[in-house]
Amino acid sequence: MDSILAIDVGTQSLRACVIDSELSLLDRQQVHYTPQVISRDKVEIDAEILWEALVRACSKLKLKNRVSIVTFSTLCPSLIPMDADGRPLRPIILHLDRRSYEQAQWALKKVGEEKFLNIAGNLPIPGGISATSLLWIRDCEPEIYAKQNVCFGHAVTFFMKRLTGRFLIDPSNASFTGLYDTVGYGDWDERLYGPLEIDRDKLPDVLMSTAIAGELINKAAMTLGLPKNIPVNIGANDTTCATVGAGVTEGGDIMNTSGTVEILVLCLDKPIFSKNHLLRTHAYPGRWLAMRTVGAGGASLEWFRTNFCQELTKEVFYNEYLKEVLTPNKVPESRFYPYLSGDRHRIKRKSGAFTRMTLNTNRDDLLLALAHGIIAFQMESISEWNKHVQLSNEIFHVGGGASDAYTGYKQSMLKEYRFVQLGETTLPGAAKLALEAMK
Repeated sequence: MDSILAIDVGTQSLRACVIDSELSLLDRQQVHYTPQVISRDKVEIDAEILWEALVRACSKLKLKNRVSIVTFSTLCPSLIPMDADGRPLRPIILHLDRRSYEQAQWALKKVGEEKFLNIAGNLPIPGGISATSLLWIRDCEPEIYAKQNVCFGHAVTFFMKRLTGRFLIDPSNASFTGLYDTVGYGDWDERLYGPLEIDRDKLPDVLMSTAIAGELINKAAMTLGLPKNIPVNIGANDTTCATVGAGVTEGGDIMNTSGTVEILVLCLDKPIFSKNHLLRTHAYPGRWLAMRTVGAGGASLEWFRTNFCQELTKEVFYNEYLKEVLTPNKVPESRFYPYLSGDRHRIKRKSGAFTRMTLNTNRDDLLLALAHGIIAFQMESISEWNKHVQLSNEIFHVGGGASDAYTGYKQSMLKEYRFVQLGETTLPGAAKLALEAMK
């Protein structure tokens, strides 16, 4: 093998990297975009924006002729309906979207909480589990659901169809649909899609993360400037790829990813389901990931910066101001409830809030409260997980938000664990999956 083209499709940017077989970075391009916030509950992005981002990134990459395989890491959930040719029928409904509360309540009533947890491993959280978004489209845009040969997939499905001609989804993405047997690491489950009256034929085929989805079709190869007929590895969702890159693959291993979404992840060698965490399959059969999630983690920090620190540049805010405020061991007097994009663990509507403010409360206090609130929310899972699993005493801190200041403050709040900064592991993780797919 010569080199790997690893593509990470994120909420706010797409990154394309050429990586060699030793996982050394040879070239990297990033294209930014902005999801459309339509209203308080509706957050979307046009799939063609993601495709154009990939085209632009590839146009600037060097060494493209050396690429021997393409692999993907994708944001999730990211529901998109497509026609038989893979053309998007509407924008992608993103994980930040919460429009489908009525559909979530209906789904819970039809299937039941116990069955959802015992099979899907998750409750039908609006936007966070994409079946509720699918049901919203069926209810509110029935002409799309009624189309012949329509396929409802995630962003990865869109890219697999455009690159290989096949409608596919990997298990880590399928785990966040609410229609897949996550606990059994299986397939679409009739006990879930049947009561919800969802047509199985409208769902993509499930393909393992280390599998080859197919060869790059000529049209895609020409558009992207890549060699024809090279294999495409389906990869996994972004958090799952990050665990692969961080080496979080054994029961008890822990990872904390800081990005748009803040996630505390526990690797399991047997599935444990709970209303207090999300459950998805790992990239490898026989492994699962329990996840405590703040839907707007880094997004909360960015919201604070843009609304309350407009005189500071982005670089000054994150590299200087945040470091000054996040003094280790300092506990804020104010409190922050981290639900600016709702609660990914509950169907009930929630919103973010600051409390315990006085006339003495200032901007520094509120920023400290915001960071403390996000971390404290995640820490709640540690004690529950400890009852079921022998936890590692190390927590690997990864992602674009894993700065020295943020890591240091987390370390002061979780003294019994040692935080290890690894930086960016998502793309190396996707590259590892590609290498395994080529064996």
